[in-house]
Amino acid sequence: MKKFRKAFAVLLLLCMVVPLLQSCLDDWDDDDRSSLTIGTVRIIDGKDYYFALDEGTRMYPGDTTQINNYTLVEGQRAFVYFNLLDEKADGYDYNAKINHVENILTKDIYFMPAEKADSIGDDRINITNMWITDNYLNIQYQLYHSGNADKKHMLNLIVNEASDGANDKEGYITLEFRQNAYDDEPSKPGQGLVSFKLDKIAGLLPGKTGLNIRVRSLYDGERYMTIDFKPDEN
Repeated sequence: MKKFRKAFAVLLLLCMVVPLLQSCLDDWDDDDRSSLTIGTVRIIDGKDYYFALDEGTRMYPGDTTQINNYTLVEGQRAFVYFNLLDEKADGYDYNAKINHVENILTKDIYFMPAEKADSIGDDRINITNMWITDNYLNIQYQLYHSGNADKKHMLNLIVNEASDGANDKEGYITLEFRQNAYDDEPSKPGQGLVSFKLDKIAGLLPGKTGLNIRVRSLYDGERYMTIDFKPDEN
């Protein structure tokens, strides 16, 4: 199960701190035999579905008795706890009993006009890891918060329509990762994961090398971080 270890390591890191934007399996009984992966929900004909996994394979949910109340949303990113089944599923790499699905915050890229800058916010936040898969930019982040579950932070990835382009990088699309902490007290460290759909900027991708992400970081001020596309991602 080496291909699932990255997902397991990411989830362990996120669950070591108080989560801000999603629960961390707090209503699920742990099963030592379960494996973990990260994938995207893909709905077939309005009722059947599968998980498109980040390493490029497809998992069929052959046994869903443990998640009968899970709400299906096309394109939803998720952590998936599972046990592989012996019976093969035609057209899929894996057939699995699904023990739990933990949704990952999944959002569209926002084209921000100048007059919306205040509501989007620009509070300090760190990017600790990024990767692109299945037409999503995944950002693992670090921020500070009060620990109050009622205080929600808003995260966005934007195209800044008021930018003068001074920090653009040739061959890259410049985006900004922004947080609005809504004046939450920054007393405790927290981490999380968010996925952004790239389809809103699909027309900008052809011929580009990757993304140039601007972030107002916790300790170093404004930073620009690049991530390159793989050959089949644009």
